[in-house]
Amino acid sequence: MKSPSQIADSESDQHTAKGPYCIRFYENCSHSPASWLVPQALSETEENGFVDRSPALPIFEEPCVAAIGADGKAMALITYYYVPGRCNITLGYTKSDHRRKGIHTALFNALVERVTKRGDIFSIFSRTHAKNLAAQAAFEAQGRTKEYIEYFFHLKDAVVGKEPTAEEMRMPEYLVEPFDTGPDGLKSMQAFINEKAAEGYGLHQVIERSTYQWVLIFKREADRG
Repeated sequence: MKSPSQIADSESDQHTAKGPYCIRFYENCSHSPASWLVPQALSETEENGFVDRSPALPIFEEPCVAAIGADGKAMALITYYYVPGRCNITLGYTKSDHRRKGIHTALFNALVERVTKRGDIFSIFSRTHAKNLAAQAAFEAQGRTKEYIEYFFHLKDAVVGKEPTAEEMRMPEYLVEPFDTGPDGLKSMQAFINEKAAEGYGLHQVIERSTYQWVLIFKREADRG
């Protein structure tokens, strides 16, 4: 039995060169089939260098709109939230094998249609890294306009009151670790969590993919001894 937040409240059929997919809205991304894309997106963003020195915490419980393939798996998603008069996009991601097929634009257009129907939203806000030229080109092709440019002058690590050690500066802020419990069950997972704790990482998020397959997201602990 699916929870209310797992059930899509609307959907529309779309097609790519390889087949159909549905666009669906979910009130809680963490309970949707698209939740698995979030750690993938964070990992890829970090690998490409599209993060600042102190990235924000990943958002899993915001609403999202996702492209769901015929196999029930998510191909792309956009997460967002509302503030007075505005819809803020926090994450947009499409799996690498589904890019350049117009899926992200279809999701954005679906979001535009939804927020327009609310009647109290006047703009949709999004941001990306200055080096992410592909995203900037996609945004402008969708009709978004560049209105702000942000500048940072980093003096030191964002941890207040403590200078980072050389080891800490080499450690990424987040680790995304797929994990298969196998026959040992959750006992083996706890041992893995303990290993990461010894390395200076605390468990931040656990996502269940199947009975034995999980995704563990660790965050670097600020107060390492």
